[in-house]
Amino acid sequence: MQIRLAGFGGQGVILAGVILGDAAAIEGLNVVQTQDYGSQSRGGHSIADLIISKDPIYDLIVTKADVLLALAQLGYESTKESLKEGGLLIVDTGLVQPDKEFTGAPFTRIAEEKVGLALTVNMVALGYLVAKTNVVKKESVEKAIRRRVPKGTEEINLKAFRTGYEEGMK
Repeated sequence: MQIRLAGFGGQGVILAGVILGDAAAIEGLNVVQTQDYGSQSRGGHSIADLIISKDPIYDLIVTKADVLLALAQLGYESTKESLKEGGLLIVDTGLVQPDKEFTGAPFTRIAEEKVGLALTVNMVALGYLVAKTNVVKKESVEKAIRRRVPKGTEEINLKAFRTGYEEGMK
């Protein structure tokens, strides 16, 4: 499965990609994770690409994404052509107005209102993506979160991931 996460700097897109890749590795899957981001720490484009497979992976880049997660209009506009025909488009409905069929939720608002911290938007969106795709198990992502987020933020990130996961199961 080829997955592209897109947004802008400061939304945690790269960390979400690293965590998803780590979760796949925990399950013994093959994974390639790459990233592309602007030079500014906040506001520029931010993209994390993953290829996850039971079989050997020979591609190093996402060629046609099976799943595109867009957390910002900038991320959507710059990556929408990479979504394959019939692919799954997931968007933050509060920030992205796509011009094609999509699913999603207001991830940023959910992070603010239900989790209490807007910075956890990446974990909310990641939970939603995992619920919708079943690309990896929920428990594997939780383990990866514990390993990868800054010390002291594990519980708030787990809460955000679980909140997004529940939203995706609706």
